[in-house]
Amino acid sequence: MRQERYQRYHKKSHKKAIWITLITILVLIVLGIIFFFPLNNTVRNISGGNDTPSDKLVKNELIKKVASTKNGDLKHDQRVDKATDTLKKTKMSDIIQSANDRSKAIKLLQQNTSLTGSQSKTAVNKMFSDSKYDGLRQSVAKGNWYSAYNQYKTLSSDGSLTELKNSISTK
Repeated sequence: MRQERYQRYHKKSHKKAIWITLITILVLIVLGIIFFFPLNNTVRNISGGNDTPSDKLVKNELIKKVASTKNGDLKHDQRVDKATDTLKKTKMSDIIQSANDRSKAIKLLQQNTSLTGSQSKTAVNKMFSDSKYDGLRQSVAKGNWYSAYNQYKTLSSDGSLTELKNSISTK
């Protein structure tokens, strides 16, 4: 009898410890999400605009996305390779600054893509004048990569990015 009570007590206290641990982990995750982007931006500013580990992670995912557009056409694939190489060299702080500055955005597009000057200007003007791109630009300007990714998915699914691509290619 005593043995059974002892086992029941320890099972209950063990379950209680598990619940406390799970709740603590959830609270830490929520706090991490809330404070992650401001801390990341602070680290970037302190380091003189150098990429933080999370910036590198985001940039690597972006590079993978760009590299996945290779289609076997030698000329196209060379442009994709050039774009990924220049993206690797571009600081995320430069990308963040360009989200609020048209001239920096145009310059960044010209340097890092195969777009001509007029195509870069057309793309930037459309992104800055059409309100449907505001959420993406604001997320990038804040360095909030999670929100920027969600905005990108929304713009991809509603055809806005295809429309932007088509407006550039007609110039």
